[in-house]
Amino acid sequence: MEMDGYKKRFDWASLILGIVLVVLGCVSIMHPDKSLHLLCILVGVGLLLLGIYELWARSKMQEWLGYRSGWLLGTGILDIVLGIVFLVYQNFGTTVIAVIFALWFIISSANELTIAGFLHQLNVGYYWLLFILDILGLIIGVVLLFSPMLSAITMVWLISFYLIVIGIVKIIQAF
Repeated sequence: MEMDGYKKRFDWASLILGIVLVVLGCVSIMHPDKSLHLLCILVGVGLLLLGIYELWARSKMQEWLGYRSGWLLGTGILDIVLGIVFLVYQNFGTTVIAVIFALWFIISSANELTIAGFLHQLNVGYYWLLFILDILGLIIGVVLLFSPMLSAITMVWLISFYLIVIGIVKIIQAF
């Protein structure tokens, strides 16, 4: 099919990326423990890099502007220490990630519940649907908070299914 002189060609890169993403998603579902450890390693490396960047940025601020930021020094050191902890103590890191995931559920649902309250004042018809879904989100968040293993597995499943869906989209885009 041509459109203004453009002819769609088969996109090998999208096909290969799509296949890799689907395979990664399937492997992640079959090996959630290894997926969690990989996630912990990625978070640890990310925190290390962020901490190094913050210390570098602090030195450049001092060099260029003559300003010394205690916050950047503190957060840089904290991020480096947390990165090392996540890399060395992966089980601990995995638990922390699972708890953060659960807290994210709770905080997000509480925030949405507040927004639903404003929508109720505006007489928006779907207020009750939002209210029920937000209460359900709060309940799920609390359950995940008190069951870090369930939280971790849920997180792996969500990431895995996301990889599979995006992989399928890329495969379709190849044609």
